Amino acid sequence: MSKRPSRPRQKRTRPNAARESTESRASEAVTIAWTSSVTGVLVADLVVIAAHLYARSHPDAQAAKALEAIMLLSAAVMGAASLALMPVVWRSRRVKPPQGYAVFAILVATAPIFVLVARLVIF
Repeated sequence: MSKRPSRPRQKRTRPNAARESTESRASEAVTIAWTSSVTGVLVADLVVIAAHLYARSHPDAQAAKALEAIMLLSAAVMGAASLALMPVVWRSRRVKPPQGYAVFAILVATAPIFVLVARLVIF
């Protein structure tokens, strides 16, 4: 009988094993809060745009005008919170968020603030 040459044993890795994150739990939590606030502002912006278009096409729709005003105010408040969280995320993370997303977040967060200020100045 011939013996097979023995191979060194390889360590098996579990494919479903969770990888260790390089970020702290606090920085992960702040990042989740920031991205959630950006998503909330984006949704509120889209509702404002939809309500504005509906109110323009139906001038007698008072509920659409009220919804537009309420959502614009809430989008501006969430946008301010998002802008306040961004420097905290930027300083606390070792791996910085993608620049494209950061620019998108700034644009989405500042848009309702500018619109709200413009409406207050014009009216």
